[in-house]
Amino acid sequence: MKKYLFLIPLLLLLLSACNLIAEESQAGTTPSLMSTLASTKTITPPPFQSTPTPTTLPTPLLVNQVCSPLQDETLSDLSQIISQPFKMPPLGFDYDHQGVDFSYYRHNGHIGIQGLPVYASLEGKVIAVLKEKWVYGNSVIIETPLDQIPAAWLLQLQLPTMAPTVVPNPRLTCPDIKNDPNQELDINKRSLYLLYAHFDKPPTLKIGDHVQCGQQIGAVGNSGKSSNPHLHVEVRIGPSGAIFEGLAHYDANTSDMERHNYCVWRASNLFQMIDPMKLFNLRY
Repeated sequence: MKKYLFLIPLLLLLLSACNLIAEESQAGTTPSLMSTLASTKTITPPPFQSTPTPTTLPTPLLVNQVCSPLQDETLSDLSQIISQPFKMPPLGFDYDHQGVDFSYYRHNGHIGIQGLPVYASLEGKVIAVLKEKWVYGNSVIIETPLDQIPAAWLLQLQLPTMAPTVVPNPRLTCPDIKNDPNQELDINKRSLYLLYAHFDKPPTLKIGDHVQCGQQIGAVGNSGKSSNPHLHVEVRIGPSGAIFEGLAHYDANTSDMERHNYCVWRASNLFQMIDPMKLFNLRY
């Protein structure tokens, strides 16, 4: 038996060699097999590995309609009840009619216009609320940024190009206010401003309120500098973000700020006038 012991190391050496050959053979076939599986099988990653969808900031909503400012009167009806049309005054002066008046004795089943509900013609934000102030009486001003108005509408409105401000005529008392917030406005962003005047009662709206097109904002009256019940509407284009805490003139009880704001709105050319009928006659 001892004479065969020398064969044991030889057998162990042969077994090691066989194992090594087998391992090398397996190593040579494995990549080929995995490549084949990968090319024929679609691997779905678990949910937590999926790529998130990129998010974008919402764009400003465009206004999509113009509403008649008077109950039971369509936009096409308005031209039939104009009692005083728009008339552009010379720059710096506070005369001629800077808006359009609507009034009637009998129309669409109504006798007299007193108390007829007044609606916002464009969606926007309230930037002035005037109560029993001369000359506009009970009134509101609502702002609609131009970037929320369809481009096709802006072309039809034929907006004036931005122009320098002017010094109002000396016959109009215009106090100089050092802390006027409207002096800090960015003129590169512009808005349409609609003023509705001579309501029968003080408005219940507040500065900063958001109003919808067609929302009631008051009722026709005879307040302020008015000789008969009517709705007075002004449309102007000016820098966005204006706020008028007060706006009045030609009354001993008015403050310096109210008279200053009146001059800025009416005679400085910072808020340029547009014929309101251009807005009410839009085609869309």
